[in-house]
Amino acid sequence: MSDTIKDLERIFHPRSICIIGSSNRTGSFGRLFLEGMIGMGFPSIFPVHPTEKELLGLPAFPSIKEVPVDIDLAISLVPRMEVLKLTRECVEKRVRGMLLFTSGFREKDEEGKKIELEMARIAAEGGVRLIGPNANGFYCPASKICTFPGALMVGGLPVESGKLAILSQSGSFADYTCQILAGKNIRFSKVVGYGNESDLSAADFLEYFGQDKETAVIAGYLEGIKDGRRFYEFARTISKQKPIIIWKGGLTKSGARAAQAHTGSLAGSRQVWQTMFKQAGIISVNSIEEVVDCVLGFYRLPLPNGRRVTILSGMAGTNVGTADNCLMLGLEMAKYTETTNQKLLQLLPAIGTTAANPTDIGAGVLVNPKLYGQTAKILLDDANVDMLITITGPDNPVTVKDLAEVAQNATKPMAISLFDIAGLVEPQAKFLQEKGIPVYFDPKRAAFVLAKMVDYAEYRTKG
Repeated sequence: MSDTIKDLERIFHPRSICIIGSSNRTGSFGRLFLEGMIGMGFPSIFPVHPTEKELLGLPAFPSIKEVPVDIDLAISLVPRMEVLKLTRECVEKRVRGMLLFTSGFREKDEEGKKIELEMARIAAEGGVRLIGPNANGFYCPASKICTFPGALMVGGLPVESGKLAILSQSGSFADYTCQILAGKNIRFSKVVGYGNESDLSAADFLEYFGQDKETAVIAGYLEGIKDGRRFYEFARTISKQKPIIIWKGGLTKSGARAAQAHTGSLAGSRQVWQTMFKQAGIISVNSIEEVVDCVLGFYRLPLPNGRRVTILSGMAGTNVGTADNCLMLGLEMAKYTETTNQKLLQLLPAIGTTAANPTDIGAGVLVNPKLYGQTAKILLDDANVDMLITITGPDNPVTVKDLAEVAQNATKPMAISLFDIAGLVEPQAKFLQEKGIPVYFDPKRAAFVLAKMVDYAEYRTKG
């Protein structure tokens, strides 16, 4: 186990936390963070405030040096001009890690860059590991820690652990992606928004998540990488065991300028990144929507054994358009076995249906509400079918319930697409999500995820 992994293990699982910049003032970050940590149930919190003796029922101290116990993690909310002093105090206190929310460093101006470099030097010489500056912190439900402001404002994130880890140069990406995925019943091992990479970097967090037994899927947002070669080597090894889903920002000239202003990152050329991702087996996406969609698929579904897809719905036009999207994404339309053809001919009404692929059950579901589930099971049992996309409206709870039962027992990936009909889709989508079944509101999005899963499965089998 590397020293970096040991350091991160102590940071993600600290025995004690000190919040420098804690406050009683309503509406302040100092109060929000203190309330959030108390609300999560973290047992050993030490607020620091220059004058207050007590904050939200906890004893407060004028500086971290006055705290009477060893501190594993210091969370800093102090202004830029106080950061060097605080770093020296943390070194003196033998703090294991510092989390720096303060912005205005290398991403702002040359003076900020000088302060950041000096801070990193002091910390490195003193054995203190840094997350940030310009960071949003992290979320580790097993440790009862959440420092994401957006999540804290709406009552926090789930206290139950899961198997998804997220690393993000953008704090807001980590914050709001967690909220979106938590609402879809995804649970997390660890999440970090690390900012400027003055010390701990994307490669460090990737290395840690790669060996973390609690993590099975990794997702993230990057602008630039401090050590690209090291990140690549870790990714190439880790992706043989765990999918890595990354949205890379700054691939255009305008995006690269924005990345420089955001986290001070040098974004690099589009071609270099695309080549690196492909060689390392990284699943490349281009939006939060695609990150969320892919996480749902890789978190919930088994990997496909091939490219052969079948489509099931009661809408011929949607079937045809979805078949086009599947083919354009590199999937293949499965050819049913004769046994499947005969079963479909016996099951489906003779009028208004199609037993070929795509399979159209037409209006038959109106007279037989269980037709969707019965047909889906036949298709998944076909040896020539590697995966299934089902498309339906949310207005038939029997259909949704039957599809859920088939999906839960499936050994092949089955993606369910519900049309987003106002007032109807939310309860049905929630029902499926609670059953651990991903839901897509456009079948093209389901096809996109399955195509990514096929590419990743093929990468893993190449050895």
